[in-house]
Amino acid sequence: MQKNPLNQQICAVRECISELTPGTPADSDDSASLGSLLRAAESLAAAATRVEEERQQLLDLIGSSPDRFVVTDADGRIIDANPAAASLLGEPLPGTLLAAHGFPDVQSEIALMLADLRAGKACAPRETTLRSRSGAPVRVVITAAGRGVGEKRWLIREHPESEEQDRLLARAEEERTLLQAIIEQMPEGVVIAEAPSGMLIHYNEQLRRMWGRPDMPRDLRMFRGVHPDGRPYLPEEWPIARSVASGEVVRDEEIRLLRADGTWIYINASSAPIHDESGIVRYAVAVLSDVTDRKQMEEELQASEEKYRRLFENTGDAINIFEMVRDEHGEIVDWILRDANPVSQRDLGRLDEIVGRRVTELFGAGVMAEYITRSREIMASGVGQKYENSFWGNRYYISSTIPIGKDLLGSVSTEITDRKRMEEELHLQQQRLELALSAARMIAWDWEPAAGRLRISGDFAGIYGRPPFARPEERLTLVHPDDIDRLRAEGEHNGPYHTEYRIIRPDTGAAVWLESRGEVQRDEAGDVVRAVGVTMDITGQKQSRQALEHQQELLQGIIDAIPVMITIYDPDLRLFHLNREFQRVLGWSEEDGARGDLIARFFPDPEYRKMAGDYMQSLKPGWRDLLLVAKDSSIVETAWANIRLSDDTRVGIGIDIRERKRAEATIIESEGRFRALMNASPNAVMLIDRDGTILVLNEVAAERFGRSVQELMGTSIFDYFSPDVAARRREIIGEVFSTGRPVRFADERQGMVLYNSLFPIADAEGNVVRVAVLSYDITEQRRSEEMRHQAFTQIEHNMEQFAILGDHIRLPLQVILAASELLDDEQASERIRKQVWRINDIVRQLDRGWVESREIREFLRRHELV
Repeated sequence: MQKNPLNQQICAVRECISELTPGTPADSDDSASLGSLLRAAESLAAAATRVEEERQQLLDLIGSSPDRFVVTDADGRIIDANPAAASLLGEPLPGTLLAAHGFPDVQSEIALMLADLRAGKACAPRETTLRSRSGAPVRVVITAAGRGVGEKRWLIREHPESEEQDRLLARAEEERTLLQAIIEQMPEGVVIAEAPSGMLIHYNEQLRRMWGRPDMPRDLRMFRGVHPDGRPYLPEEWPIARSVASGEVVRDEEIRLLRADGTWIYINASSAPIHDESGIVRYAVAVLSDVTDRKQMEEELQASEEKYRRLFENTGDAINIFEMVRDEHGEIVDWILRDANPVSQRDLGRLDEIVGRRVTELFGAGVMAEYITRSREIMASGVGQKYENSFWGNRYYISSTIPIGKDLLGSVSTEITDRKRMEEELHLQQQRLELALSAARMIAWDWEPAAGRLRISGDFAGIYGRPPFARPEERLTLVHPDDIDRLRAEGEHNGPYHTEYRIIRPDTGAAVWLESRGEVQRDEAGDVVRAVGVTMDITGQKQSRQALEHQQELLQGIIDAIPVMITIYDPDLRLFHLNREFQRVLGWSEEDGARGDLIARFFPDPEYRKMAGDYMQSLKPGWRDLLLVAKDSSIVETAWANIRLSDDTRVGIGIDIRERKRAEATIIESEGRFRALMNASPNAVMLIDRDGTILVLNEVAAERFGRSVQELMGTSIFDYFSPDVAARRREIIGEVFSTGRPVRFADERQGMVLYNSLFPIADAEGNVVRVAVLSYDITEQRRSEEMRHQAFTQIEHNMEQFAILGDHIRLPLQVILAASELLDDEQASERIRKQVWRINDIVRQLDRGWVESREIREFLRRHELV
């Protein structure tokens, strides 16, 4: 046993290297630091010396030991073996598998031990049997070491004779592994140089990464570096070289180093010598830290802070910084808002109103429960999270929450409300598209001949009337005989294809039209490598297309046969297609319409041509009369209406209105005579429809309403009566329309007596469509009749009075006549009798006059004169 165990020396080396790292406070005492570094270096040198001595002793011990020692790689292939192992297993051993020297059951045991070692597990000694060089079985105990990656060491012995050897070997291996792990796990680069040569003998992995290549130079002269003032480093100026040469302790020296890949980095170097027990420098160790990022950060820090503040203030995303609130158990239970950018303030409120408040107050404890739970995960893992969230029911965000310091969280939220609405709309459109594809009766297929696989999706049975094919050529059994040859020929093509063909459905026997589109890929030999495509049932489309062709044929026949001029022209008025009626009326041919100047030949006058062209291009509704020049130079009066088709082609529909113009002139002349006749009538004349709208009236009727003819035309006759009179007139007019018989009635109003006659006017089918109203003013006639009636009444009264008067006269005459008979004087009596008979004759004449008057009265009554 040594006076100072190796593990104590390793701990001293660890403390030494730790003191060389940049983490040491800058204000520590320099002399104390240098002394500590010196002692650490001496301890490291002594430990290394002792390790080397113990290693050599161990090798000597292993070489002379009767026990068998074997070194293998991670796969169990022998790298080295001591003489005892070679004697047992035979030579040569290097390059052979250790398991190959055992029997089959031993091979599996050795494989298990290798697997345990690679997995980092310890292997207990195993008793097993190996095959000796002579082939004889040898019972041995195998112990293995070397967990993880790297070499494996095996101890093979027949009997456990020296426990001390095993202990020393295991300890040496453990301490060597521990020392190497310490150096390799250092976060800084570590390099060791030997003295006095200054050659570099060991690097750790971190230093190799700094250098940029795994094979680092051993000679300091191969490195290039620059001082802070720009001077290049000489070989003897490197910190580790100075520590080797003079025992100098160098701390935190900044160097700009050229890496193996040609890029420059900044490193912070500290070095110290390692002395042996006699004080001689045996080694030097240097610790190097890559401070390139720190340098860049220092240079950019101030600009970056301002830049990020501007970004923080001006970004379109909401940014918030929260401080975690923990309970007495250290559990996060709430957040406190510490900062918010203007976008966040727009939603939450002014900064002075929200900073320092808890989020459970701002948003509610129920809303924030999920986010507080999430923050616990983030702070525990140190890894941020990105997630979608929503607030206020209709605002959606993508938020990234990351830890930015002790108990500090940063949150960046991008509002995606519009995007969410678009996604919802897109999802809706996708659903509509899927429904449309489903309704389209379409299938998709993919054929890979090499794999013998035909993939089909869609309603195959609904199209083909049978289960899916196993191979594409099976479809030929269903193809219509008239299409089979064409389909086989098209099947030999390469690249994109498009075809239409018919099949006979086996389930119904019906012929179905199919359309296929796809692509065929062939190799150099012309064999199909892959074919993909879609097939659609287009039977309905075919039927529609045939129906459309029939309709087009029918339409063309109508256009050619209809006695109306039709022309189809382009928006620029250059090309005209003319139907037969157009050619018959105007004489122009299809060839004339294709020349491009027919519009100018229709309308030679530029001003009139512009007016007509504007009308044809404007597509205004209604008809317009146009004068067109025929091919024989005659002027034809026409009327035109224009429509636009979906492809912007225009259709003009025209009629020859020369006969109509002549008829209109005749009608106008007739209407003039009719109106003159109406206005010459002393009676009111009107023509009204079922609603009472005045269609025609003369001036007498207008004068009765106290308005002009123009004011009354088109108005309702009921508007000019009181409500009760208007109601009675509606009933009368309705009776004429319903019965088809005329109605007559007298009407007295405003001191006038009118005799009205309403006559029905029917159309060609006998339906009453109009009512003619004739109104006679019989006021004077009625007055004459009343006066005549009064006169005859008075005459009759007078005649009755005459009859009564005759009776009254006769009675006194009879008395006088009787009294005259009593007179003695005959002469006087005679004179009295004469006068009585004279008076009696007069009364008799009055009686005859009364009788004649009665006969005349009866005659007048019979003839409606009284």
